[in-house]
This record gives sequence, structure tokens and C-alpha cells, in this order.
Amino acid sequence: MIYVLAYPQFEPSIAERIRQFRTENEPARAELVPPHVTLVFGLMNTRPHEFLEHCEAVANRSSQFEMSFVSEEITRDAFEKTYKLLLVSSTGNSQLAALHEQLYEGAQRAEQKEDITYRPHMTVATNPDRTIIKNLDTSSLGGFPLLGTIRALEVAKLENGRLHHLRTTPFAKSG
Repeated sequence: MIYVLAYPQFEPSIAERIRQFRTENEPARAELVPPHVTLVFGLMNTRPHEFLEHCEAVANRSSQFEMSFVSEEITRDAFEKTYKLLLVSSTGNSQLAALHEQLYEGAQRAEQKEDITYRPHMTVATNPDRTIIKNLDTSSLGGFPLLGTIRALEVAKLENGRLHHLRTTPFAKSG
């Protein structure tokens, strides 16, 4: 399955606090992938070479942008049968949503889950028990807002439980 991710670049102390929180509260995913925002979810019927070209074209039309995570929210993931603690974005939200839509243009549109509204966020904790998620103390993250910059698209392939880097494409414009 092919994914497109955006890795927010945070000030080093913020990045370390997020990494540590995820390591404690979603260790398997934290080991698999750094803190990120998912832009494209698990494409299975895409020709990788053509999709990489499409991602490069999208990145070439895009500018880096600032983003902020301003609050937390608990959600139920019906597919994984877990509860998740999300950091919800504010600044940069429209740019992330636009990238999501642009990346699904073309052949991959057939794989977009139209019944699920795309809401840019970063998952920082996962557990099948809602009470555990509800009782997490996010103060170790350092308080909101958490500010970062998105500068590139990361295309990766999830295969046999491992995430394989395919290409990082920086945005062509500096903002």
C-alpha cells in the first residue's frame, strides 16, 4: 500500500516531546513512522511510477507552509477497532486539505474514501480502551499551539509491516 505523508518540522524540543509521547502511547506506530500528517491513505491499485510523477507535479505547484496543532480530540477508529488521540490542526489546515485533494486527482480518485471526511491531524496515541486515551495527560507535549512547517511530500510503501521510503519531494516554492 502506498501512502503520502507530510512530516512537520518542529523546533527540536517540541519534536522530541512529540516523539516521546508517541513512543509511550503508540509504540508500534512510533517505531514505524515519525510524527506525521497522512495525506493519502493506503493506495493499492496505483502504478507507483506514475503516482510518484503525480506527487512530484503536486509538490512543484506547492509552497512550504506553517501549521499549528491547537487542540486534542479523541476519535474511534472503526477499522482498527481502537481509540485515538489526535492533535487537530488549525493554521495550515486548508493547505493540507488542498494537498489531500490534489494527490487524489486522477486514477487514484477511485481509492479515495468519499464517505470519510478528511480532517488534517496527527495521531499521538492509540489504544482499544477509550478510558486509557481519555486519561492521558498531554501536558508533556508542552502546551498548544504546537507549531511546525511542512516543506515536502513523503511517498512511502507499507509492505510486510515495514514502511519503505520511495521518494521525498520538496515543495518547489519557499512560501
